[in-house]
Amino acid sequence: MTDSRWLDSELDSILEGDPELIQLAHLVRAARPEPALDPRFEAVLRAQLMREAARTAPAVTEKKQRIPRQRVARGAWWRSPKPFAWTGAGLGVALAAATVILISKPLQDHQVVTAGSPVAELHQVGADNVITVAFSQPMNHQAVVAGLHIRPATEVSTTWQGNNLLITPTHHLAGNTPYTVTIDRSAAQSASGAVAAADIHISFGTAPTPPPAPSVTTLSTTALGPVDAGTQLIAGPSGSVIATSSTAPQTTPTPPPTATPTTTAAATASATPSATPSAAAPAPLSANSTVLFGSAGTTTLGPAASSAALSSNGLRLVSAVTTASGSQIVLSRVNGGNNTVLTTIGVPVLATGWLSPDTALVAESDRILSIDLQGHVTNLVALPAGTATVVFAPAGGRAFAGSPSADGALYDLAGRDSRVLIGSRTLAAFSGDGKTVAWIDNSSPIARLLTSPVARDQAAVIPLDHPGDSVAALALDQTGARTAIIDHPALGGDQLDINALPSGTLIARGPSGTHPVFTSSGNRIALVSAGGQAETAVLPGGASTTTNVLPDGAAGVLSAFVNAQTGGDPAAIAEYAVPSLPAAAVTPGGLTRAYVISAAVNPDGTVAATARLIIDASATHPLASFADESLTLTPSLSKSAFLVSAITVAPLHDEPVGPHVVHVTPTNVAGALVLQVSFDSDLRPSTVASAISVTTSDGQLLHATTVYDAEQRTAVVTLTVPGDTHVSVTVGTGVLDVDGQALASAFTTAVGG
Repeated sequence: MTDSRWLDSELDSILEGDPELIQLAHLVRAARPEPALDPRFEAVLRAQLMREAARTAPAVTEKKQRIPRQRVARGAWWRSPKPFAWTGAGLGVALAAATVILISKPLQDHQVVTAGSPVAELHQVGADNVITVAFSQPMNHQAVVAGLHIRPATEVSTTWQGNNLLITPTHHLAGNTPYTVTIDRSAAQSASGAVAAADIHISFGTAPTPPPAPSVTTLSTTALGPVDAGTQLIAGPSGSVIATSSTAPQTTPTPPPTATPTTTAAATASATPSATPSAAAPAPLSANSTVLFGSAGTTTLGPAASSAALSSNGLRLVSAVTTASGSQIVLSRVNGGNNTVLTTIGVPVLATGWLSPDTALVAESDRILSIDLQGHVTNLVALPAGTATVVFAPAGGRAFAGSPSADGALYDLAGRDSRVLIGSRTLAAFSGDGKTVAWIDNSSPIARLLTSPVARDQAAVIPLDHPGDSVAALALDQTGARTAIIDHPALGGDQLDINALPSGTLIARGPSGTHPVFTSSGNRIALVSAGGQAETAVLPGGASTTTNVLPDGAAGVLSAFVNAQTGGDPAAIAEYAVPSLPAAAVTPGGLTRAYVISAAVNPDGTVAATARLIIDASATHPLASFADESLTLTPSLSKSAFLVSAITVAPLHDEPVGPHVVHVTPTNVAGALVLQVSFDSDLRPSTVASAISVTTSDGQLLHATTVYDAEQRTAVVTLTVPGDTHVSVTVGTGVLDVDGQALASAFTTAVGG
């Protein structure tokens, strides 16, 4: 008769009273006396048994399979060619088999230490998790902690709760990373002196760290001064704001402008120079004036205007002043001095701008004119019939022309060519640096926001916070990293939305108004309030923005492709690759995670990227395996998206000991390039700065200031080059982790562009 007092009720239920299985369990149990177990160890052991049973149990075809006892004694019964049932006694057999597999060696000597962990072989462990190692008996605390190793190297603190060792990372675990906790066999000593049969390995992987929840800032505005309804606001020099019509008190009066003899509309169509500017006929002044709201007060720049534009060097303002006979084109100096009427045009002016610092632009409804500083007029570009809106790029040389009934066009005024902006009508805006154009697609019932580099036809749709609303105004900041939209909801009043690009994430919201404009310093937004005031508000994040170094749409395709590789879905992989590329065939099987290390734009407009593909460690293979891949993304034939056009995947290898570079991210801080080089390990701070170097694409070594952020495991590298500079980053083997292990080999990648 078998004494069943020691049997677990759950195990007894699983065995279903089968005498042979009960006898087997009894024999296993009788091989050693009952140890003093911590209650949590039993739960951990049961979880391990269930996982092992699920891994080793064959497919279900028979309800029950009897196994000769002599085969059990040889330890080979689970290799029977006949499959077992996954219910009833079949499950009991699998669990018993798992028990033999897991504790067969300890059964030979009841003094041998065993251990387990609830996170063992999991792949989505939270980054803030505390790692628990449950031992089978009371342990020598000092010896165990002395023999503890974590890979990647991680600073930790340890505490004990009974027989459980609690391991708490100092800076949390790194996201999307394979981990292995090892305790040396000789260090896994019980209080009575017993040791483990082998080194204890606990392997797991962490979940990707989710992006922080978007925080929407409510903007608080400050009044600059009263302005007329419909006035235009312009980003002035050094963070100032220019209004084309204001009655605000002025601190610096400016003499009235001089005038040239009136030039007919017909005369302006030729390249014949107009009359020399003269002071004989003063320009008519309205009650209001064009003013500059700056830190030193309000300065009059000239008469009120229907349109005005600041030159790219910030020295001159060109304005269109409405008169009874048409429009006077007035040149003003921002730092004060006399105004000059360059010419008079006998038709209304849609917009003013600049081709270069010494050549102004004027848009009529059917053409764009250039005017040099001596008043010489040239017919530059003919515009389509029905043109109602013209927007000039602040940096000069580009223009958008649109109408309510047809797609608008982007013009390169220096090259005299153009391309259609699909879906655009009358709302468009340029970034302050002139590299990005954005427009509202009103060709369908639901308005959409699109952006594209001005130099390439690569439009991308940006999701709007309220896709069903209409949009009344649009602006881009200096680098194209943020957009301002005056949103007209279907219900309720209009509002100002500030969105991050290219994600479209709403980051700030302000009051209703018109004519939003980002200041040149990048840290403020200005608009005309419903109460007739020019107002400004400080933006969240100041002038520091993450640089979108990739063309619109490329980053999303790159991320989706790598995720498809991790999921092992050939159809999804093929969706993001050109049809001729066997991307699925070269992707290793069994991947558990992957991440993009870096990406950069090539001179031909393609994108080069590197990524790491990973198979987490397991009980059968205690080291994580990885394969690095190189990718090339090319614009699709329609130029509306990117596709992976080339791929090279290195063979799988065990990850080497030491730290690894996991991300290199370029950031634009006040116009300068700042790189964030992130690692998977805690590093020795003193080894970081000297090991990182940055060069230009032609090999010139750049001066860099590097600071290591231990909490983020990130080296912040500040450079003195513009934020969009293409550079090469090298991390040498001098970088050491907290365990003194070096980077296995030098790492080099290109970023920016």
